Amino acid sequence: MIYFYINVIRLNGHMDEIFKAIRDAVSELDNKENEHKAIRDKSERIVRECGRAVQLVHASDMNAASQILDSLKQSIFELAESNAPNVLIAQQEYVEAVMLYDIMSGNPALHYAELNVKPDAYLLGLSDLIGELRREIVEHLRKDDFARASELFDVMSGLYEHLLPVRYSNSILPGFRRKLDVSRSMVEQCRRDLLMFKISKNL
Repeated sequence: MIYFYINVIRLNGHMDEIFKAIRDAVSELDNKENEHKAIRDKSERIVRECGRAVQLVHASDMNAASQILDSLKQSIFELAESNAPNVLIAQQEYVEAVMLYDIMSGNPALHYAELNVKPDAYLLGLSDLIGELRREIVEHLRKDDFARASELFDVMSGLYEHLLPVRYSNSILPGFRRKLDVSRSMVEQCRRDLLMFKISKNL
């Protein structure tokens, strides 16, 4: 009987250790979940605000776009070392918005290190930028501003040509080749648009 009680005491001692380990594990996972939620919320805000900034650039409201992009710098800096998938999306949206703003404002282009984003996010953001440049080209043609449309096309086609040789697996650069396939058709369409404009205006 004494031996039985000793074993029960020992077992209870082991269970206390297990119970404590469970509590510790739950506490750590709670912290991890809270961190992930904070990263997710911050990333979603960046994506949302970058979308607004892009629309403001297209509306030629550069001051408002600049204010939004400036307000995101701290969040981008805080997420710079995160490898969460939604951070990659936020970073590439930020690259797209900042680079569009800089091109349309005549500012020098920034290196990904200056933007506090990862190289893959930078390349993915640049591939998305081609679509936004097409929108600007179409708008300038609509306004009969062939010279500006041609300048933007040179940027667009040059960007595409420099991205074209980049080849990595989808696990390294997710969706990049598909984006370039779409970009190729947009570049060709813009080239046709410019040619048809010249013909129609006898330029």
